[in-house]
Amino acid sequence: MNAATDTDHAAMKGPAGSQPDSTARLIDTWFPCAEVDTAVTTPAGSGRSEKALFTWFASRPIAQARAAVACALLPDTPVNRTDIRLAVQAGDVGAMSRLRERIEAQYPGKAPVVLDMFSGRGIIPLEAARLGATAVGTDLSPVATLAGRLLAEFPLVDWSNEPPLPFGALSPQGRLTPEEARAAPELDSTLLAIDGLVLPDDEPRLLVDVRAVLAEVGKRVEARVAPYYPRNPNSGGLPWAYLWAVTIPCDGCRRRFPLIGNMTLRHPYARTGDAGQAMRLVADSDAWRVEIHPGQAVENPPFSSPEGKRGKSARCPFPTCGQTHTLDVIKAKGFAGQYKDVMLAVGEVDPDSNQKIFRAPRVDEVEAARLIDSVDLEKTSNLSAIPDERIPAGNRDNVRGSGYGYLTYGSLMNRRQAVLFATTARVISELHAELSESVSSDYAAALAGYAASNIMRQVKHSTRGASSRAHGRANGSEQNRVQIDHIFSSQSVIKHQFDYIEAGPGEGPGTWSSVSTSLINALKKILDETDASGRPGRFRRASAVALPYRDGTMDAVVCDPPYYDMIAYADSSDLFYVWFKRALGTAMPELFSGSADGPDGLQDKTEEIIVKGRGAKGAGDHRSSEERYEAMLARSFTEARRVLKSDGHLTVIFGHSGPEAWKRLLTALTDAGFVVTSSWPSRTETAVTGVATISVTVSIGARVAPAHRPVGIAAQVDADVVADVKARCRGWDADGLALEDQLMASYGAALAIVGRYEQVITPSGEQVPLEHYMTLARRAVRDAVALRLDELPLETFDPHTRLAVFWHELYGRADVPKGEARFFAQSDDLRLEDLRGPILLETKAGYRLRHDAPEKVAPSSSVYEVIRAMAARWSSGTEAVAAVIADAELSPTDAHLWAVVDWVAAKLPGSDPVAVALAAIKRNRGTVQASAAVTLTAAAVVPNPRNQTSLF
Repeated sequence: MNAATDTDHAAMKGPAGSQPDSTARLIDTWFPCAEVDTAVTTPAGSGRSEKALFTWFASRPIAQARAAVACALLPDTPVNRTDIRLAVQAGDVGAMSRLRERIEAQYPGKAPVVLDMFSGRGIIPLEAARLGATAVGTDLSPVATLAGRLLAEFPLVDWSNEPPLPFGALSPQGRLTPEEARAAPELDSTLLAIDGLVLPDDEPRLLVDVRAVLAEVGKRVEARVAPYYPRNPNSGGLPWAYLWAVTIPCDGCRRRFPLIGNMTLRHPYARTGDAGQAMRLVADSDAWRVEIHPGQAVENPPFSSPEGKRGKSARCPFPTCGQTHTLDVIKAKGFAGQYKDVMLAVGEVDPDSNQKIFRAPRVDEVEAARLIDSVDLEKTSNLSAIPDERIPAGNRDNVRGSGYGYLTYGSLMNRRQAVLFATTARVISELHAELSESVSSDYAAALAGYAASNIMRQVKHSTRGASSRAHGRANGSEQNRVQIDHIFSSQSVIKHQFDYIEAGPGEGPGTWSSVSTSLINALKKILDETDASGRPGRFRRASAVALPYRDGTMDAVVCDPPYYDMIAYADSSDLFYVWFKRALGTAMPELFSGSADGPDGLQDKTEEIIVKGRGAKGAGDHRSSEERYEAMLARSFTEARRVLKSDGHLTVIFGHSGPEAWKRLLTALTDAGFVVTSSWPSRTETAVTGVATISVTVSIGARVAPAHRPVGIAAQVDADVVADVKARCRGWDADGLALEDQLMASYGAALAIVGRYEQVITPSGEQVPLEHYMTLARRAVRDAVALRLDELPLETFDPHTRLAVFWHELYGRADVPKGEARFFAQSDDLRLEDLRGPILLETKAGYRLRHDAPEKVAPSSSVYEVIRAMAARWSSGTEAVAAVIADAELSPTDAHLWAVVDWVAAKLPGSDPVAVALAAIKRNRGTVQASAAVTLTAAAVVPNPRNQTSLF
């Protein structure tokens, strides 16, 4: 919202009819929507650096989390609004300081306590701590709990009095005097002696020691795996990457061949004269080999989609065979244990150009990789060194490798990769033991935690799902650097592919040294931007339906609950959990050993609050029920109400495109005894992840339902809801909020009105269900948009045409989930069953708007059906089109008919057959009208208008 309209929005969005309330907070009346929208597009406001510290699948942008916490704690005053704007949009240090002072004054004697009971990676608790509150975070996932500690607990602890580490520059053996340190040429900054230690100027002790621990881990791991990663005999350097592929036996000739899906290694770059690199697969006799050549790929990969067809298959490359293997056949070979990994290429840095290039593997490199098969690794705390925990059934959609026969988490990488990570986990466990003899147990655990998080960050770039990413274009017009794509490029889905990259133990993308550098940079930014007066957050692994806190102890609960069916948090993070158990089992036993384990050796999912997607129900997964999600969410909100103080506030940040998810969330809030006080949309998602399926989340303000609320009369409440949502739409339109996002934001707005009443009843005494107000809110948004076709208001068209036009405006030709389609129909008091066929086509994914010819046209047909029939008959000439109008008994000059013709022709791509036909009909409009008039006159038919003057 624009700053100039704050007063209007405050009046519009606040709990109407209420009197000034000393316990009211900003979240009830105002939220810096415009500032959040702007800030999340910047590195500081998005929180990208904070997120770089630890991989998790969803989290709030810094700007939104900061705004939500500040607005939940402070009253609505002009100075608070001004400073929140500055703190959110610009990260203004002075504004943050003033907000901390006011929060301290608002809660004299004791800092307010802010709880996030779905803390994830800890962004909300971090912002609460930065604002001077006591931040508390709980999460059912041990992985997420560790993330919160690394982000919002350990960086706010003063570690300056810890003894020196047993290794590194600050160790007793390596420590310099201040004079020696200042004279050391390899040290970039001035050094100071602090408590007998030499620290770089302005660097916190934690940062210095994390850097030392990461370096020590890298050094020890590299030494232990050296036999399996030969150095370049000329330069002495290590490769930065190895390209592998899975091979299968051909069903035709029985010879093995590789499942290569991409022959391009590097695109050309015209500016530097770089021709690029590609692979060529040469198959003759009984063997095949890969040749690397300059230039672009000259052949199709053996694993690809046939031209003009969907779905990949594998073609045997031997000239005497050429057998095609379907994807189902390939999968069956995986389950039969017929896959074998083969090294295709090695990535090095050209010493002359400093360019990442590829070459064929040397014989010693191939032999060294084979040595790994004979390596016998010791167990770690009674756990196999390489994780043998099985991937649970029903996970083929989000752990894709399990659909190809890779049934354990350790099998999601080749054996050499697994040995590298097993070695890293063991080294971290050993280092923790050494650290525990020198520093406090808490500090030793913290340092081990940062080292272990680096395993997870490296796993992202070194499993069977990590692919080589060649930047640039085939025409050489763009820079052609090469990176490693991570396995979560599709949000929380763990990718799988048959040709994949292994990051080596040296330097380069995805290597230990590379991810160590980015972790240090992220930690430095967090420490730089966190005031020393902030209180360390406190994180516990706990279920949101059984919070480990006393009644009435929280001043605010600010949370970001699981987004219904969008992310399978625990199933996707089990890949990290199995490695953390091996690295941190002794450092953090409360998280990664003993009771932390579920019955399958993975994270306990008994009380995880999600709706598990496809395949889960067939696998008997208890999380596949929508009703369970709603009931569990209601239990968690009931717990939030229990731990909140009487004047406490609940802020829920939620985003989902499906109305069913919103119905479940809002019903859960209501059932838990809360009333919605406000609803604030923010464009947060794609700016943060780049891959989000929604673009807007909504910050919902809520309070415990007051006693003695009046009973509402349906007609009056309905009118208030419609008026309020339409008024909000004016602000949303001004902010450029998309129609779909306005529909999402309208649900909370409607509930803010309904929440004024104990219940809303009809004249017959029946209680109005929540779903009615969601439908009413959607209808109000549609009406507020005031779509017009050739200056004719949308509400004057027949119901089916009205629905088709609004559907097309929102979704075009995309499939819409069944739940969303049902809500859409209800907005016009229509039944989905009646729309299936005439207007909508049912698909596997839901429903799609029909653009093809209807089965027939009759006087009862909608205008939308008539114009589709007209388009379909155009190939038979103007008389055939005129006959359609006559069959529908429409006036040839019906304004609504020709308005829809114009509108659909303009909305569809110009090359679309329907658009082409309608454009031709428009050009021949006079001829069509004349012919239709003759037909109608001959039949003595009185035209039947399809328009109506009122929507209701």
